[in-house]
Amino acid sequence: RGGQLLLEAPTGIGKTLAVLYPALKALATGKHDRLVFCTARHTGRRAAEQTLAQLEQGGLAATRLTLTAKERICFSPGKACRPEACPYAVGYYDKLPAARAEGVALRRLDQPALEALARRHALCPYQLAFDLLPWCDVIIADQHYAFSLGATLGQLALERGERWSLLVDEAHNLPARARDMYSASLNRPLVRLARRAARGRLRRALAAVDGALADLASPDADAGARVRALERPPASVTEALEGLAAAAAALLVERPDVLAAPGPLQDAWFAALGYLRVSEEWGEDYRCDLQLDDGGEPAALVLNCLDPGRLLARRHDAGHASVAFSATLAPPSWMGERLGFRPDAVWHRCPSPFQPSQLAVTLEPAIDTRYAARAASRDALVARLLAWAGQHPGNCLVFFPSHRYLADCREAIAAGLVGRRLWVQPAPGEPPAEDLVALLGTARDVLALCVLGGGYSEGIDLPGDQLCSVVVVGPGLPQLSHDTRALEAWFAARGRDGFACACLYPALQRVNQALGRVVRADADRGAALLIDPRFLRAPYRGLLAPHWDYRLAGGEDAQPSGGR
Repeated sequence: RGGQLLLEAPTGIGKTLAVLYPALKALATGKHDRLVFCTARHTGRRAAEQTLAQLEQGGLAATRLTLTAKERICFSPGKACRPEACPYAVGYYDKLPAARAEGVALRRLDQPALEALARRHALCPYQLAFDLLPWCDVIIADQHYAFSLGATLGQLALERGERWSLLVDEAHNLPARARDMYSASLNRPLVRLARRAARGRLRRALAAVDGALADLASPDADAGARVRALERPPASVTEALEGLAAAAAALLVERPDVLAAPGPLQDAWFAALGYLRVSEEWGEDYRCDLQLDDGGEPAALVLNCLDPGRLLARRHDAGHASVAFSATLAPPSWMGERLGFRPDAVWHRCPSPFQPSQLAVTLEPAIDTRYAARAASRDALVARLLAWAGQHPGNCLVFFPSHRYLADCREAIAAGLVGRRLWVQPAPGEPPAEDLVALLGTARDVLALCVLGGGYSEGIDLPGDQLCSVVVVGPGLPQLSHDTRALEAWFAARGRDGFACACLYPALQRVNQALGRVVRADADRGAALLIDPRFLRAPYRGLLAPHWDYRLAGGEDAQPSGGR
């Protein structure tokens, strides 16, 4: 019927198979023409491939293809995508028919198979994947390929007049991801850097963009302000960027090598095109922010998408049916709007097959983890974490709300930890650490310090004794910023609770995802510790996953209290 479904089900119970199987049955009976399995992380892609492999062993005969990001699959990184620069572009369309025929016969076109096929025919694997799309029944792809403004899959479905259904894995991640896809930033230092590297008409066009940004300075602005909200995208900047796009188009005809090479010219050109594309979608769900440097001069112009629902709805409308599934899709009305689903979309919560006692969750209200209280409560927090590690043997993941908070506690934890191997998630810019998932697969004495909402708090499967407990330090509310204030105001203006929609709901989704790492099978048992008095308050306690056993540190049932 081409409907829409939001499916919430606990982690570890086989949502991928439960969603794929009926969709494949419908494909076989002509209910739709193609399936797109949208993933938020690499782990989701792997789960879909493994599930399809199991079904193939049972007799599934379908051609499937996994789309891989260009930087992960390119055979000639850093080279321009032209025959003069890349050997895999030479005679591409002459060699394509034979490669396409072999690829369709292979049926299973994951990244290794696609790379091997491309090498046999000396073709670009990234482009080959897109040229194989019309011959595939199931497509596994990152959310970007289905929902971005230049989404390849939706455009192809419209061009072919086909009914493509979307299966959106870990759908709770899509709204934040879509906000990024539908936003754009024009960085003035980049424009200046590109201007110095340019010549002729392109240089003059970049100078015009720089001048248009400089003209946005206001002598009446607050001297201490770092962000100034504008009513709409400045027409002068848009006009200058259109001139830059025209100059770049002319240069591509005369000297295509100039913009084909990575560097500031290419980066500025792409930024200009991205800004122009996003500006065409301007609406009441956007904000235009001028970011200022220390001297009060314009540093960047940002088109900030506050609510992606309107634009996501277009992508769903271009398809046939849409199924969004995750362990955390509550509250349903808020989540449905953020995902761009229609008001008549079906929301269903599957009951948990696990017993509440399989995960004993302790609420620790005695330690305040709010930003202003962290310095005073740090010693108590470290002592509580060390006590938990001593009382609960086996691998444990500890989730902090930020890298900074983690770093503040790291040395004290390391100094007091006995009989455990300490693993710390690297902060951005730090060298990579040992593969945590591989480590947990072999060791049974790991205490891992991680950041809530990252790749280790969701999307990873650690069954059995690979993980025995988790600790969540604070509810992980976002830091107060210009962006969170704008989000709160946006929801409040529409009759919603601005704080809940902008901060509380996304934070508790991350907490519930972390809790879901422990119990993954019928025989699994474990424990969890939630540290902060706010977890006892009604708005927070009511949003915790309903199927676990929650008790206070003293042992009594954890009933919600009032307050915010």
